[in-house]
Amino acid sequence: MEARPEQSEKLPRPGVAALDEILGKPFKVLDDGLIRVVDYMGDDAAIVQAARVSYGAGTKKSSDDRGLIRYLLRHRHTTPFEMCTLKLHVRVPMDAWRQWIRHRTACLAEGTEIYFDLPGGIDRSGRQLYKLKIEDIWDKFQPTENIHRPDKQRDPYFKRDRIKAMHLRHLNEDSGTLDHTRIVNVFRNGSKPVFKYILADGKSIEATADHRFLFAGGWSTFKNEVQLEERKGLAIWEKGDVYLHVNGLAMEVPASYQDKEWLDQQYNVEKFMVPKLVKVIEIEYVGIKETYDLEVEGPHHNFIANGIVTHNSVNETSTRYSIAIEGTQKTSPDQWRIQAKDNKQGSSGWLDAAAGADLSNREAEFHDSARALYNERLEMGIAREQARKDLPLCTYTEAYWKMDLHNLLHFLSLRMDPHAQLEIREYANIIGREIVARWVPKTWEAFEDYRMGAVYFSRIEHEIIAAVSGGDLERATAIAREAGWLKIGKTGQVLRNRERLELESKLERLNLSIPWD
Repeated sequence: MEARPEQSEKLPRPGVAALDEILGKPFKVLDDGLIRVVDYMGDDAAIVQAARVSYGAGTKKSSDDRGLIRYLLRHRHTTPFEMCTLKLHVRVPMDAWRQWIRHRTACLAEGTEIYFDLPGGIDRSGRQLYKLKIEDIWDKFQPTENIHRPDKQRDPYFKRDRIKAMHLRHLNEDSGTLDHTRIVNVFRNGSKPVFKYILADGKSIEATADHRFLFAGGWSTFKNEVQLEERKGLAIWEKGDVYLHVNGLAMEVPASYQDKEWLDQQYNVEKFMVPKLVKVIEIEYVGIKETYDLEVEGPHHNFIANGIVTHNSVNETSTRYSIAIEGTQKTSPDQWRIQAKDNKQGSSGWLDAAAGADLSNREAEFHDSARALYNERLEMGIAREQARKDLPLCTYTEAYWKMDLHNLLHFLSLRMDPHAQLEIREYANIIGREIVARWVPKTWEAFEDYRMGAVYFSRIEHEIIAAVSGGDLERATAIAREAGWLKIGKTGQVLRNRERLELESKLERLNLSIPWD
């Protein structure tokens, strides 16, 4: 049967000229950090196309596209924005990076089993597999006190350190064989919509639609491969032949292979393990479940979960394999911030530059000393994984970070906020104003109007503002009192209440009086 033109024609890759101009260009951040765009997919038109797919191409006018994007963002229709993806290369201090990687969407569900090999327990008949559920790994990463082991009580992280030393099974993408890496960190990412992917050999795994797996054609997600989505509690996906790489099968070492060192790395056996392809036969939506993710050491950022080759969501430079970056974030004398009195995790105001000069000098001495100790350990032959342990958190690290536009906008709304820590706010401002604004200008305009420049009101706030604007200050005060916002302390002063303070800020912004003043 002859194919229709729209089926046979090659589709052009959408491009954004303004973003192409800065592709690969480094934007300097802080004193030695950077951000650059590595790749991107989609544009404003892709968002419009996804929103209009139910009734065809629709109107083509730019004004109509702008209006639709503003409607989608205003009413929080998120799926169309997930059609756009951005990949960045960043150089960032480790303390800011630890905040950064909390923003992740690709996750595995609780109950997922992570595969390890027992060290020293491998004979010629095969490897001795050991499994741990991902939520148990997260539990072991939390500080604890072992009342049954007095010798361990002074080390609240002894369980975490044991897990980090275990041989995590993963795919060596250079050799194509299954060998080992180690866990760097584990994250609990909250409750998210989860699907169950069922394979022909009986294996299955539960994960979000955007978690990456190794398909026959390379790393991808079920959202991209089969347009997976949830509708009314059902998994909707394009049926077809879809294959995943799974925990492998034994392959004979060729008789002509004489590299003894390589054979030693394969545990002195005559077989080694390689992944195999298995067909996906069914996908089910299982609902909202608690989710987790691992961060593993490179250079190959994957691991075996439920017997399936699975990618972790962040690729960061590993100081276990590479020499730590020389740069550290330095603080100038006039940039030392004072702890805020009304916010335990924020700052307010600046230390006098004269006093800050002493702190900056001592900071530089400490950085030099820590680096000298690190270099001395390396020169003595100490393993990189141990030599790095006393490097300060201000040491720069590098990573590749990929996220869809919907979740990127959520990241920016939190990290561009004036209450966010200054260092990560500097990165967020560059991403937003220098990159996203060029990439999807219509979306960025709507984002600034409806997220960054918007004011939101709770039910209680709405009732109080309605009373204030109507001139009924007594009613407004009564509502606040009923909500517990005006409790009196032992000294006769009104106790601090964060919700009340936030409303007072909104009232001032609207040029309305604060009724209880």
